[in-house]
Amino acid sequence: MKNIRNLFDFLLVYADLLVKDLDESEMTIISHPGMNHPAWILGHVTIGLDFVAKLTGQEMATDENWMKVYGPGSTPVDDGSQYPSKVELLKILHDVHARTVEILESISDEQLALPNPGPFLQKELPTTGDLILHLVTTHVAVHLGQLSAWRRCVDKKSVLGI
Repeated sequence: MKNIRNLFDFLLVYADLLVKDLDESEMTIISHPGMNHPAWILGHVTIGLDFVAKLTGQEMATDENWMKVYGPGSTPVDDGSQYPSKVELLKILHDVHARTVEILESISDEQLALPNPGPFLQKELPTTGDLILHLVTTHVAVHLGQLSAWRRCVDKKSVLGI
């Protein structure tokens, strides 16, 4: 589990780096038709991590409005007034990350072995543990990769120097 924790923590650092040099007006630029913008990506990653709480029988920190704005099937809009500020998005991402760490440290093998309750990826990720590990690793990484690509579309440099 320590390796997973290290990766999970790195992804949070990476998210911070990807938006560090962005001003508020850049957070909702749709740089290419169909591309997700930074505000949507941060919110989407946050609700994905927050879903770990739900999977373990806890209340989510985000609400139904977050699900409408950032959930599966939602569409980013270029109106910055529809999103929290960058500071607010990063704060809730950090808060949900910290809570997810607590959950990961306390989750039982029995909880991890339960069937994936759906509705996402039940065949590919058959257990709750599989889904949780996806949410804290590959799901975050995929969307941060989108943010890295978005940066290149708006002529920003790599944040990792590669």
